[in-house]
Amino acid sequence: MEGINCDGGGGWTRVAYLNMTEPNATCPTGLSTLSYENFTHNLCGKPSFTPYCVSTVFSTHNIIYSKVCGQVRGYQYGRLFGFHNHVGIDSHYIDGVSLTHGALYKHIWSYIGAFTEDNHNTYGCPCSTGYNGQNRSSLLGSHYYCESGTSIDQQDVFYSDDPLWDGQQCNSDEASCCPVNSTMPWFYRLLDSHTTDDIKLRVCAAGNGKTDQTSLDIIELYII
Repeated sequence: MEGINCDGGGGWTRVAYLNMTEPNATCPTGLSTLSYENFTHNLCGKPSFTPYCVSTVFSTHNIIYSKVCGQVRGYQYGRLFGFHNHVGIDSHYIDGVSLTHGALYKHIWSYIGAFTEDNHNTYGCPCSTGYNGQNRSSLLGSHYYCESGTSIDQQDVFYSDDPLWDGQQCNSDEASCCPVNSTMPWFYRLLDSHTTDDIKLRVCAAGNGKTDQTSLDIIELYII
């Protein structure tokens, strides 16, 4: 049933689907195909030395909707730096994945990649125990997931064993980011008003080097 993971019911329309573990899967327009040594399948995201954000747009086919749900799964390469406090949501405000709608970048959901599982400053997860970084609640509210793929700070390492935002392996102080009653890996968002806007997905990082990477293998979005 379409959207069964959204609210247990039906009536949802799927507007985005990507699963790079499936044969012949290809990245959507705007995202690059990425491969990592000894990993089983290709991923999609921002190529090395590309500054800030790359994006793809998923058409809603002019359907009027006020609710969005879905899932995104990614992997950490090297260092991810959480929030970037000097820019707004129309720019590279996080290391991770941004979902927005409309020309004014109205926020739907954010997937934040954190430095390490026990990092407590702005580079860490706002949902983690002991976080003392910048409060961005005015920007995102509670409409985000945050996770790190590692407990150790290392450059040029692909952390394949701990996928991001799947609700699993939330260790150390990060455990509070994956509460027992969470619907992770699925999110559900009731928008402020009805719209027909297309949905933009951006993969962002503050740096432009090889060590700032979030690569994706699952994207699935529904509207109603």
